[in-house]
Amino acid sequence: MSTEEPEAVWALEGYSKTGELLRTEHPISREQVIQLREVIKPDADDPWMLLCYPVPVEVWPAVEAILRCGPPDPTLDYLTGASAATGTGAGAENDPTRERSDIHG
Repeated sequence: MSTEEPEAVWALEGYSKTGELLRTEHPISREQVIQLREVIKPDADDPWMLLCYPVPVEVWPAVEAILRCGPPDPTLDYLTGASAATGTGAGAENDPTRERSDIHG
């Protein structure tokens, strides 16, 4: 298990329940990832939450307290997500039609 901080960008991602298209994305800072690990338990070998993890409605109050992201949209499924911090193109990270991906491809 690597505890070294990766070159990553994290986000709370909301996907359509019917089409699995990315509908909303809320950035997550490094400090917020550290706090979220207490609410959404990552795999033991994934301390930096590089894989996608579901965000159940039951933990939303704690997630909202950390991220200040507002209430969940009942038409969306939420996941934590991470992608490589590449800086490839302005606005690429905000493309609402982007399909699910994580740092591992």
